[in-house]
Amino acid sequence: MTAKEILKDLVAINTIADKDNDKMMDYLEKFLTDRGFRAERLKSEVTGKEVIRAVYGDKPAIGFLGHTDTVDITEGWVTDPLTLTEKDGNLYGLGACDMKGGIAAFLAAIDNTDLSQLKKGIGVYCTYDEEILFDGIKDMVNAGTEFPPHVVVAEPTDLIPMIGSKGLLEYIFTFTGTTTHSSMPIDGKSSNKNAVKFLNKMMDFEMELRKNPSPFFAVPYPTMNIGIINGGTSINKVPDKTTVYLDFRICDSPNEYPLIRKTVDEALEGLDGEYVIINDIASFRNNSPLVGEYEELTGKKGQPFFGITEASFFEGDRVIVGPGPMTAHEANEHITVESLERTEAIYAEMIKKICG
Repeated sequence: MTAKEILKDLVAINTIADKDNDKMMDYLEKFLTDRGFRAERLKSEVTGKEVIRAVYGDKPAIGFLGHTDTVDITEGWVTDPLTLTEKDGNLYGLGACDMKGGIAAFLAAIDNTDLSQLKKGIGVYCTYDEEILFDGIKDMVNAGTEFPPHVVVAEPTDLIPMIGSKGLLEYIFTFTGTTTHSSMPIDGKSSNKNAVKFLNKMMDFEMELRKNPSPFFAVPYPTMNIGIINGGTSINKVPDKTTVYLDFRICDSPNEYPLIRKTVDEALEGLDGEYVIINDIASFRNNSPLVGEYEELTGKKGQPFFGITEASFFEGDRVIVGPGPMTAHEANEHITVESLERTEAIYAEMIKKICG
């Protein structure tokens, strides 16, 4: 099958928020087992959704990873989002870019390779819920999945090999106080004031973090974002509860992570605050010699990815590379036919190089 034919099938399966997750896994299982793969589906007892991992041969040397879920349909589509439509060299469809195009490309590369001639095996790993909570990749990792030494994450990159990403540390802080009339405040018992004192310390700390830049990243230093501040109910009432959502994007997790944790704990002292960490994802940078292979094949220099992908959840050589342009989450999401075909050719070439 061609990548375009496979993409047409994938786009037709409604996986908005993993709606038809079972149908998607049925399709992938049949496609892979028909070609000699040993496939295993893992179902979450919590979400009821499935991931699939499949292997051809023994001890795979290369693996391909993709998430099957898509975001919702935004306003402005001029074609049916669930029908792949070709127009002026572009392929339009929900998920065509993010990231069913990448999945179609690696399935086509596998289908058009004589697997019987390979000396080493191939792995395929498809997940759910990448767009919100990363539950699918977490399920796969928690199940003890042994990924191959080198994994291609087929996110849309417009064929730029992405070879790293910042880490993410997300906090929810809760500050408590004592409610009184604003004319009769108790010193140190305003949750809002305590939150402001804490945030002032953290903004000073953010400036300190910039003193050790990491030129690899487009923003070459760690950043902190105050996403949500919620506290108080009336202008003349001292608030007794304030919630703050804070995230750090980290360049060098081994060195910066312990410093951030220590500074946060010290800044909270005496301010009646506590926290939970809702995401703790390490930074990574791939210096594998295989990066050079992708740079040669794509004609583009390796760069860091701008956000978090499933590549951040496991160890080893990881390259994020897939078709383009990058129109993820947009109305009239699309990739070009040329980019899809080039992506398939690059994946096929890497199979031959790594698997013999």
